[in-house]
Amino acid sequence: MKKIILVALLALAFTANAQDKFEITGNLTKLANDKAVVLSFRNPKGKEQKDTANIINGKFSFKGETAFGNRAYLSIIPIKKDTAKLRQQADYKEFYLEIGKYKVLGTDSLKNAKITGPQAQTDFLEYTALTQEKLAQFKAISDRFAKVYYAKVKDTVKIKEIQAEARPLHAKIESILDSFIFSHPNSYVTADLIHENKMAVIDVAKFDPYYKILTPKVLASFTGKKITEKYNKAKQIAIGKTVDFTLPDTKGNEFKLSSLKGKYVLVDFWASWCVPCRAENPHLLKAYNELKSKNFEIVGVSLDDKKEPWLKAVEADKLPWTQVSDVKGFQTEVAVRFGITAIPQNFLIDPSGKIIAKDLRGEDVNQKIASYIK
Repeated sequence: MKKIILVALLALAFTANAQDKFEITGNLTKLANDKAVVLSFRNPKGKEQKDTANIINGKFSFKGETAFGNRAYLSIIPIKKDTAKLRQQADYKEFYLEIGKYKVLGTDSLKNAKITGPQAQTDFLEYTALTQEKLAQFKAISDRFAKVYYAKVKDTVKIKEIQAEARPLHAKIESILDSFIFSHPNSYVTADLIHENKMAVIDVAKFDPYYKILTPKVLASFTGKKITEKYNKAKQIAIGKTVDFTLPDTKGNEFKLSSLKGKYVLVDFWASWCVPCRAENPHLLKAYNELKSKNFEIVGVSLDDKKEPWLKAVEADKLPWTQVSDVKGFQTEVAVRFGITAIPQNFLIDPSGKIIAKDLRGEDVNQKIASYIK
């Protein structure tokens, strides 16, 4: 009887172990034997891992273990480095790796090869087919915008024309993205799309529908756990929440946010290197000058990691309000606690210390803030 139980337990252990395995077989029919393929993926613990396989008569294979479904990469490298040759453009292919069998079929490159496999890869191919053309169009527009925007002499008319051209295309891409997300709640691809496209700055009320559609399977994944963690942090600075923190000011003195209780306070997260943040400063300065006599204050929380650039930016932008920072960048305790991973970002608190508005910015920010002051 004991032997039967032992055999059964061993069989279960073997089955569980086998379920974690993936197998990739590839055939690039016109590729020489002087190349190798590198697989970059996540192991069962979520750590980045690499494996290499030589190409023999166009064929290669990989076997390994992973967990959930995660973005992975196959890339081609020469077996022997030839420093005499000019650096060639990288040849790689992105795909989604989970347990199961995969096939890679192509001729002389990975870039143009086709990778087929289990459900996560099928979902990825579906999303790619839906967005590839429009993303390429948007990239072309973005490249044109960058050239004009960063030119020594800025053509403001052209900048506005390109922005106007980009808006409807961006809206279409967002529409496709949302359609895919809500029609694929059980997909590991959906988790990545939400994490990368919907969580830079989280409005809890708007984000809640995205979180609620995700299945337990997806939320248990590496990306799913990141989503939950960041969402829970964002809830701490949702509308209606009371917040407080302590950070050193420009002179090194400890400043406590609650010391301004009784006032309306805009808490503004920014940094000297952040171009959009610096562009907002003149608008905030206008609002400050108009509203400071109406029980209004601003507290700037810098996410710089060096003190000198931070102080120079405060002086250059002529910012008269309280500035605080422990110059730890995004590792600042307040940023970590509240899940601040993108700037500019701000929230407005009322005299009781409760958040009443978020992410007020733009040329009319003075009017937006004024509408909350009673």
